[in-house]
Amino acid sequence: MGADKFDNICQYALGALFDMADADQDGALNRSQFTILRQALGNRADNADAAFDALDSDSDELVGRAQYLASIRAFVTGDDSPMGAALY
Repeated sequence: MGADKFDNICQYALGALFDMADADQDGALNRSQFTILRQALGNRADNADAAFDALDSDSDELVGRAQYLASIRAFVTGDDSPMGAALY
């Protein structure tokens, strides 16, 4: 998948799923919400902690929407992605 497809299609779908997992609507996911999102997307639960830790660069126990989407975009376009490195 290229940047165009991500920017024009995938980011909206992934953003909507992020928003659904963001139960308190604060624009960020805690570890539990993040794990639920990962499982809903068909990802293994056993590596959700590693992905969360890779994205939680400031150790505030939250992953923001923009940070989450940027990491996925970086991974699918071949750039450096902290979450991608943790998962693959």
